[in-house]
Amino acid sequence: MQLPADDRLDIAKLNTVFSDITNSYKFYWLLAILDGLSENTDNRLPLRELSLRMVAGVWYPLDYFKLSFGKQDGFRPIADFVSQHLVVDNRPTAPSLFTQLNKAVPPEILAQLYKRVDVLLHWVPYRFIRPFFAAETRGLPDQQVNAHVAELAGQSARAPYYFMADAIEVHPAWADYLRRHRGILRGFTYWHLVRFLQKHNPNVIGLSEKLEKPSARVLNTAGKFWKEYVAATPGLTCIYSGQPLTVANLSLDHFLPWSYVAHDQLWNIIPTPKAVNSAKSDWLPSIDLYFEAYARLQFAGFQFHAAQGHEKLLEDYHVFFAQSLNALQQQPFGWFRERLERQVLPQLQTAQNLGFSYPYEYK
Repeated sequence: MQLPADDRLDIAKLNTVFSDITNSYKFYWLLAILDGLSENTDNRLPLRELSLRMVAGVWYPLDYFKLSFGKQDGFRPIADFVSQHLVVDNRPTAPSLFTQLNKAVPPEILAQLYKRVDVLLHWVPYRFIRPFFAAETRGLPDQQVNAHVAELAGQSARAPYYFMADAIEVHPAWADYLRRHRGILRGFTYWHLVRFLQKHNPNVIGLSEKLEKPSARVLNTAGKFWKEYVAATPGLTCIYSGQPLTVANLSLDHFLPWSYVAHDQLWNIIPTPKAVNSAKSDWLPSIDLYFEAYARLQFAGFQFHAAQGHEKLLEDYHVFFAQSLNALQQQPFGWFRERLERQVLPQLQTAQNLGFSYPYEYK
């Protein structure tokens, strides 16, 4: 993926900043600069503001979606520290995590957070722009690189920024380029970040959906599917609690938590009472206790709508089972269950390996 050219700037060097990546720091450093420039007219960006933006960016993939960044990455304990001291508001309408960190975390805790990120800032701001001074720094001992990069950055506008006591100053031409092409540059960064994450999360689904705060979910299809089935099936009970299910108390539960699957496909959604859904949260359900009931409920819901001729509503099943809806309708429950098990159980095991809590048992 190549960035837009600019006759004033050495974009070829910018294209190489993510070469030979061994950790995630550079990705979140560039994203922090892009966000800082987009929200301010000043080209001076305080290091502590950038560090907080980095933490806000990395928290969702690490803590909420529980991705692995590899053994060399130092962001994991920082994300854990945030979770220990802040109940993050993940609603789509909530303020950004950067804003929440600034406003909801006590000053003494924020000071500890800065101290933890300062360890990363000792390296990444200098190593990020080292490609612009590759010839001058080739062969230098590690302990000399930072000082030499800082000296060179202060002598010309080759690199995007130079260093001040507690900030970086982005050169005007570079600031103009970064602001003007912010969307492309974020895409460029995420493209490289997904490639990096694929190495450390080879079995995880939906990586590209797990880089930022989750957006608003569209559950209209699932709501229509289960409301119609519940209304037509008196005596239906929750697979977890055994409580009666009615249209009035209906909530939609992701059997494998949404924060793992990052989709709203029907084969993974079942009806539960609202209180039960809240209690389950993003836990993984006990397979021994609930898989059989989940499979039977899914089979019954599918057959109900297939009999009604609701082909458009059932598109998720067509894709999931790789069968035409007519052929799928003819399959017995045992076949349906076995295919569900073949897909769901490995995903549940992967989610458990990533750190999702298991097993959820209703009490």
